[in-house]
Amino acid sequence: MNFIVSNILVPLKKIPKAEENIDEKLNFFIAKHCKMEQNDIISYTILNKSLDARKQHNIKLIYKVNVYVKKHLHLDCGELPDERTPLLNVYYKTEEVNKKIQNPVVVGTGPAGLLAAFLLAKSGMKPIILERGEKVESRIKDIDDFLETRELNESSNYLYGEGGAGAFSDGKLYTRKKDYRIKYILELLVEAGAPEEIKYLAHPHIGSDLLPTVIKNIREKIEDMGGSFKWNCEVVQLIVEKNNCVGVICANGDKIEAPKIIIAHGHSARDLTENLVKDGVRYEMKDFQIGCRIEHKQAFINKIRYGTMDIPKHLSTASYNVVSRPQSKKYGNVTSFCMCPGGEIIPAVCDKGQLSTNGMSPYARDTEFANSALIANYKGNEFIEPKDAFEFLKNLEKAAFELGGGDYTAPAQSAYSFFTGEDYMHTTDTSYRLGVTPAQIDSLLPEFTRDSMKEALKHFETTMPGFMHSGMMVGVETKVSSPVRFTRDKITLESSLKNLYVSGEGAGYASGIISAAIDGLRIAEKIIRLK
Repeated sequence: MNFIVSNILVPLKKIPKAEENIDEKLNFFIAKHCKMEQNDIISYTILNKSLDARKQHNIKLIYKVNVYVKKHLHLDCGELPDERTPLLNVYYKTEEVNKKIQNPVVVGTGPAGLLAAFLLAKSGMKPIILERGEKVESRIKDIDDFLETRELNESSNYLYGEGGAGAFSDGKLYTRKKDYRIKYILELLVEAGAPEEIKYLAHPHIGSDLLPTVIKNIREKIEDMGGSFKWNCEVVQLIVEKNNCVGVICANGDKIEAPKIIIAHGHSARDLTENLVKDGVRYEMKDFQIGCRIEHKQAFINKIRYGTMDIPKHLSTASYNVVSRPQSKKYGNVTSFCMCPGGEIIPAVCDKGQLSTNGMSPYARDTEFANSALIANYKGNEFIEPKDAFEFLKNLEKAAFELGGGDYTAPAQSAYSFFTGEDYMHTTDTSYRLGVTPAQIDSLLPEFTRDSMKEALKHFETTMPGFMHSGMMVGVETKVSSPVRFTRDKITLESSLKNLYVSGEGAGYASGIISAAIDGLRIAEKIIRLK
């Protein structure tokens, strides 16, 4: 017999401090919760694991498990599993081949493009995947060269190349979306080499050190199923005939015709977004976010969240999620975004002479720093068309680059000085490998954004004492979301051009790895179902 049992509490004070993997030793806690003997438990599978750290004196792990017990037992504390678990999708579970559509083109190898290509390949369509950057192995070398020489490869960097921007941003897999496809995505990632725990953690992540191998393995699965990749193949134009998109033109002059085209270019490929607009793809302006990255010592965040700097091995490195919603209309909402515990700040740049920041963490999340973006909403309707919004963002990035000294050193300012408007930084100790230099970065941001962030810092200092006084603001954060959304048919998901599908963050329909992957799968499903 097996039962689904929820709300199994594991107080941290009940776990030996040296214990590294409590997930494999839950029998005692399951038996206690269900009021049975430990030897009545045959096995269990973890379905969900979360952390309750609201009370530092009583931090506890909370589990939901599928527990297998001896036949004679009936657990009043559990529920029988639903044996009618629906298939994720008929195309996900079969090798059914769509013989009518062959060699669709997918532009971009971020989460949206990669998952769309995987599902198309699984259905026998032999997709052709075009990527403006390098495959992930070469991309790692190009990034290392950039960090050593400060010479940027504009086609292969932290933003462009196999895996997209998400390949070097911690691999955070948390989303507020409720979608059956999430299970499929996580299972595929695990099959490709991601840690098994991502299937049940409440806030799973893979780590920027493990993600490249996972991405490479997914690529090889696509190739094994008949898909093919073209690297250093930047798409610059659509081939349009009578409102039908019939192919793409690459920067090297190659013309590639296809029955269906998916553009999954990511929000950093602003040039391609502008080209899609020129080619007649309908769009609308939408709100987007800008801000700065803030950095602390990880020990400080551990102390604030857990009450101790010396956390036990079975406890994850502390993170935070903060929101400021001021009552006064003088200020806007500010929230943390892409919080990276035990991580580092990186230069999220793809254009020379411009600087934006992002964050990433290795799987172990074991560096001495924690960082997060603090972002505020910016109204997209203030701009007439995409190029105006992109020019605004480009000017911010150029100003940050110049303020840092013109060599990708990041301008930085103590968070308290940002609040007071002073030009001061209490330390140059940072995870940002290209270094920081003191600068008044509060002067870079638009007045309403800057004032909203100041109000937010004051609020966060009350909820997390020391947050403002020990934090350092680094650079500007301008690669959060796109100011553009390409309109799509609600049923077919086609763009305003027949046979063209625009997907993911660059299309304005996602924010993060999982939501982008879901969007890529949804579009692939629509194409597969066409007869």
